[in-house]
Amino acid sequence: MRSLPFPQPALAAACLALCAGLGCRAGADSVGLSEAHAAAIRDSVSSALDAFRELGSGPDPAAVAVFYSESPAFRFYENGALRYESAAEVRAALEGLGSGMRITTDYSDIDIEALAPGLALVRSLFESTLRGEGELAFSYGGAMTTVWVHEAAGWRILSGHTSAPVNGPG
Repeated sequence: MRSLPFPQPALAAACLALCAGLGCRAGADSVGLSEAHAAAIRDSVSSALDAFRELGSGPDPAAVAVFYSESPAFRFYENGALRYESAAEVRAALEGLGSGMRITTDYSDIDIEALAPGLALVRSLFESTLRGEGELAFSYGGAMTTVWVHEAAGWRILSGHTSAPVNGPG
């Protein structure tokens, strides 16, 4: 039997996230969560998302990298392509922004779904602005979907995807 390149809990998390993303939505009770437990997960992940946003807008944007899971199953996609295969790659990209760079992100239409104990799906729209020294600024936005897992240090992003709107014909 061939071994999997990542732990079986990560496989279960990925399967649950895929099922949720495809519309196989089950009620909290059918995944072993009471409504109270699901509400507690939603509140806890909401707090983690707030901390993620606040830390990311601080003087060291790379500090937010602590919110990305070190799991070998980590993946992050942007606009339909795999962009980062590890938290270390995310950290390096953030460090590459240089000192003095600030990133502010506003989320809207946030939907947090408790999938299982220690597993949640976050869907939202976002608008981010990167500001350097002086007048330098760049804004972009779109949609974001992230799978959060509860690890020893708290909620971490295991997988995610952001996409920007595409202007089509018409």
